Amino acid sequence: MEWDDYKRKIKDALDAFTFDGQILDVLRNAPANRQKIFVAGNGGSAAIALHYVCDFSKGASKDWSNDASRYQAICLSSNIGYMTAISNDSSYDEVFKQQLINLAAPNDILILISSSGNSPNIIKAAEWANSNGLITIGISGFEGGKLRGICRHYAHVPAGYYEVCEDIHSVFGHFLSTYLRESK
Repeated sequence: MEWDDYKRKIKDALDAFTFDGQILDVLRNAPANRQKIFVAGNGGSAAIALHYVCDFSKGASKDWSNDASRYQAICLSSNIGYMTAISNDSSYDEVFKQQLINLAAPNDILILISSSGNSPNIIKAAEWANSNGLITIGISGFEGGKLRGICRHYAHVPAGYYEVCEDIHSVFGHFLSTYLRESK
């Protein structure tokens, strides 16, 4: 693929990207509602999840060093020791769900990022979260996969390339952080 072709795919994907506007309200109100925000993804989406957590925890505050009402964000893709223990003793399909069992409370927020929308560990986490009173936000690409139908709130880029999906998911994360900072 040539550079101009890739740029065109990114522009087209940005134009086609859609999201449930209630995501903005859910996230904006999280500090006042004392909600933790959990974020998870696999592969490139794991790196994006980690970036979301960094931006929510620090970048979403106007005066981060003095802001007592910061966003409490936790990346479920970053605790390698715990993830490998769960994978070894149970199944990789359980790595996010089992962490949620330890850390999450009803009304907390779970953001799941999966380009395909079909990762078994993402789906299991969403199902557990829905059954236990968490607010679920799915972010996917391609056709949306199973994630599209099971999350309470949803964002989607209908692109057929992992790289393009991940680029748009990153842009969305930067938008969310900027929106949250400017709406405080």
